[in-house]
Amino acid sequence: MDAPGAGAEPAFPVRNRIYARLINGMTTNFVWNLYLDHLLLIITQIGTVGTVVSARKDATFDGRTTFSTSVVVGKRDEPTLELAARQLVEALGELGHSKPVTLCLGLRELSPAVVKELVGAVCEDNVFS
Repeated sequence: MDAPGAGAEPAFPVRNRIYARLINGMTTNFVWNLYLDHLLLIITQIGTVGTVVSARKDATFDGRTTFSTSVVVGKRDEPTLELAARQLVEALGELGHSKPVTLCLGLRELSPAVVKELVGAVCEDNVFS
């Protein structure tokens, strides 16, 4: 005998979304995996994870919001990479996400214009909508 509600499939505990967009004229893949305690976001044009950045939203003692990032694996001396990570974490915060983020950026070119396009794509189609 089946228990009540046994016919319903349990939801998979990891929410995910995969899509592609043209960023700077190149096909760019976005892979979202939302876990209970963090978000893994892979953005790649080269088919690999590229540079892995750990990012989080922090609050100061006076209530202001700051963002901390650190490169886990990959290019450590690229300021545009840090800009991209901070901008993406800020955009995620505006979407209501406050958990730590593991961000993987495998991009052929990273300029302020590309960062702006990436943030726009993240805001338009994300795992929260």
